Amino acid sequence: MQRALQYSAYAIGLWLNLQVISALMRGIYRQYPFVFAYALTLLASTVIEIALRAAPKTLWDGYYWADEVILDVLVFCVVIAFIDQAARHSKQKLIERHWLVLAAAAICAVSFAIHHRLPMNRQMTLISRDLNICAVILDLILWSLLAAARRPNRRLMLLSGGLGLQLTGAIMGEQLRQFSRSLLLTGALLEVTTGFLCLYIWWRALRTAPAPERAAA
Repeated sequence: MQRALQYSAYAIGLWLNLQVISALMRGIYRQYPFVFAYALTLLASTVIEIALRAAPKTLWDGYYWADEVILDVLVFCVVIAFIDQAARHSKQKLIERHWLVLAAAAICAVSFAIHHRLPMNRQMTLISRDLNICAVILDLILWSLLAAARRPNRRLMLLSGGLGLQLTGAIMGEQLRQFSRSLLLTGALLEVTTGFLCLYIWWRALRTAPAPERAAA
């Protein structure tokens, strides 16, 4: 039963991911390059994850956490790029992009310094949680910018809203799994479901975006 659920989740996730990539490939990937990079990386990581299901535990753990770190970094890049785009149409003053990048790097370093003595799985779980919490805070900053804009960018609101759902689900799901072994499946389902919702919202937001006109030859 668990294996059937796992492969069903893989199938749904791959289909939604391909829909997002297909929508971006119409030309709007130039407007959202980090979303495109994240979607491509997520697709590649899912395919590799399926291929490594039968791999030894040490190999699996090493790949899993390397993949998580890469995706967490890309999520930060996506949120910062969204904030930078929203700030162009907002009257609110905002910290410069490079300060946001430096703050994200500092958060990673502090989190690692706090948890580095723990076993690897526990350590990486807590670091990933800290990064997700910080990404949620950045997403809230983004929403405040969009709400203050004279003409809110509805597409950007959908994209940031989908990402916020995914990040919140990841935090809550991880906390449930840490709270009790009986809640392992509930936490995993919450993470997977909010991840699907994020991809679905992104697909609906991006597929209606007007494709940029190609320059004449």
